[in-house]
Amino acid sequence: MRDRQEGRPRLAVGKVRALVVSAALFLATAGCGETGTALTQLSSPTASATATPTPTPTSAPTPVPSAAPTATRPPAPPPTQAPPPPAQAPPPAAPACKAQAPSNPWGYDFCSGSLITAAPGTFCSYFACIGNFWNGRGYVEQCQDGMFSKSGGIQGSCSYHGGNQRPLYSH
Repeated sequence: MRDRQEGRPRLAVGKVRALVVSAALFLATAGCGETGTALTQLSSPTASATATPTPTPTSAPTPVPSAAPTATRPPAPPPTQAPPPPAQAPPPAAPACKAQAPSNPWGYDFCSGSLITAAPGTFCSYFACIGNFWNGRGYVEQCQDGMFSKSGGIQGSCSYHGGNQRPLYSH
């Protein structure tokens, strides 16, 4: 049946209602996973204007918002301590002085120490002294010929004994 003025097909009012109710039921039950019932009602040849009761949705408990989660950092690894620096070896001991002087009660020798500028009065009893030893104004040193002079540090000391060899030290 066509409406002659508008050119559209005309449907019976009862059929339209049945389609609207069926579509509403279909949409209501489609969300609940019950599509079979809605399809069955759609395909039924007789449409009735009686509405079938729609299922009442059960209310699910509304989740109570909790405190906003705070970002937590993973625990930091414990600080590592740098290994202690290797113990520095003590400086090597000075080589033992092997150049020993003649035995004497003062412990004088040729190993580094303090220069002797005032020799004791009995010095020449223990050391071989040059003739003018007591006239010297420097420190005690040994000449190249093995004799001792008290003119160390002064130009010309040990000049008649082959030159200077080494100073004598006290400790």
